[in-house]
Amino acid sequence: MKLLILSLLTSGAISAAVGGAGLGARDGPQWCNCRIKFNSQQSIYSWDIPTSPGETQINANYVFTEVNGKGHQYNNACRVTYDRGQNPKNCASWTQTHGPDGPNCPKSIFVKGHITCTGSDHHTG
Repeated sequence: MKLLILSLLTSGAISAAVGGAGLGARDGPQWCNCRIKFNSQQSIYSWDIPTSPGETQINANYVFTEVNGKGHQYNNACRVTYDRGQNPKNCASWTQTHGPDGPNCPKSIFVKGHITCTGSDHHTG
């Protein structure tokens, strides 16, 4: 009987330890910050996108850098839709599904670009 109790306590402790590790592995950032680069001079940026499941359409800032290095930023000029996939807290797995588009967004970037999303637990807004 003592052996059975010891065995159950041990297996419970192991399950709790493994379960805790599993839960920790699912934890992740509250927000993602994304950049979509189209060429060396044009990008759009979106900050503080919640890491909840599903697709989301978000406003993005358009940034254009002149050849001389002078940058111009146009806030909320574009819209873009991200698919946050099966694991939305893994920002690097997000994809661009629609956009960028919008009346103030340059038509020259109405294509898919090179997307980079990183996690953040600090709200920038």
